[in-house]
Amino acid sequence: MSNIGKLNANASLSISGQVIVKNAAGAVLYEGDKTWLCRCGQSANKPFCDGTHKKIGFAHDGTAAPCATTELGAGAVTVTATANGPLHVTGPLTLVGADDKPVYCGTETWLCRCGQSANKPFCDGSHKKVGFTA
Repeated sequence: MSNIGKLNANASLSISGQVIVKNAAGAVLYEGDKTWLCRCGQSANKPFCDGTHKKIGFAHDGTAAPCATTELGAGAVTVTATANGPLHVTGPLTLVGADDKPVYCGTETWLCRCGQSANKPFCDGSHKKVGFTA
């Protein structure tokens, strides 16, 4: 089964496949086949989306520069919510934009969850500048 992440326009990041979400201490918060993760930085249930993006007017069209697709193999994708920082993603993942075009294909990346990166969906360190806490 392939692991697919989808950047939803002005909303969450959905990940489907073999998905494991952990907190910074390594405790498993979720293990299953689909979840929605916060991209706006304001969810009261971080790292999961609680719909707050609608209330605060989070804006990102859900697209990014396209990448070439590659066969990544099988296995679970693990998302670790780092302390006051980005989502560290390990394991095979194809990430597609709201337009369904692949924007990332690989086995390790760091995704923004503070909502402030100038390089969404990827982390650019903005969480440090804005004092993001989670």
